[in-house]
Amino acid sequence: MQAFSRTLIDLYHVAENTSLQGFPEEVLRLLQPWIHFDGAVFGMGESQAEAQANLHIVHAHIHDRDASLLADYEAVSAADPVTGAFLAGLASPMPVDCEVLYANRRLEEVDAFAHRHRLRHLMLYGDAPSAERNGRWMVLYRSDNSAFQSIEAELLHAAWFHVSRAVDINRAAALDRQDPQHAQRASALANPRGLIEAADPQFHALLEREWPAGAHKSLPQAVLDCAARGQSYRGRRIEVTMRRQDAWLVCVARAIEQHGILTPGEYAAARRFAAGMSNKEIARELGVSPHTVRSQLSNAYAKLDVHDKAALAQRLMNQAP
Repeated sequence: MQAFSRTLIDLYHVAENTSLQGFPEEVLRLLQPWIHFDGAVFGMGESQAEAQANLHIVHAHIHDRDASLLADYEAVSAADPVTGAFLAGLASPMPVDCEVLYANRRLEEVDAFAHRHRLRHLMLYGDAPSAERNGRWMVLYRSDNSAFQSIEAELLHAAWFHVSRAVDINRAAALDRQDPQHAQRASALANPRGLIEAADPQFHALLEREWPAGAHKSLPQAVLDCAARGQSYRGRRIEVTMRRQDAWLVCVARAIEQHGILTPGEYAAARRFAAGMSNKEIARELGVSPHTVRSQLSNAYAKLDVHDKAALAQRLMNQAP
């Protein structure tokens, strides 16, 4: 047990010091001496349930199997009882004799998939997708007739909490390397499909400011559209800048200064009105008509989401240049 504990310590060291790309293979390397396998898929928080029937794999690391495995699996996952068991939630790792399971249930497509990718035995464990977070899982494969033993299931069960925690640490460390100071930081790391892998609390708070409804497991589509064009997103209340790091998207959000979303004329009129000047006085000082001043003030109230002069003054004071 002492040696196994040392492996878990090494796991946290790997999480803090390994790149996003290299991390999955390092985790599997650490587990290999304890649980023999000749192939694996490590989905690191990048799965989604669709109608609780099949598993949509957004992104995963494949170890010693052909890259076509993921696409082939998606085609048969709805018919695979192993998928259903995972989506329902696993209390412990699930060993499977693929030949027996699929043949007995006459699941010909799934059986053909297993033979095509040399999956004689597998053992699956992980956290099923939920409304609060994306799923993450690990499935280990053997191509020979050697079944996974109960002691190996116990070891995977014991290690999984640490593996899952190490995923979070690895993502957070990737953000820290971008901004070691991270004072008042509002950064996030999104995977190739836009699902948020790691984020500062302030990043989520700013997303809620722009999009108040619902939790944000992924980047809003408007942000993703801008990322696809290589542009920053600028909304009514926040701005999100993005850059690619390998396959991931490093995002930094900031609040738009309220005076920044007002035109110069709107800001000038709002500041004078909040200071106590009348519409006519503002019009005379700025050299515009009272009608223009009324329009500018109406726009300023709407943009700043305020409803009285006191609130207007407070917002302008907080956001003063």
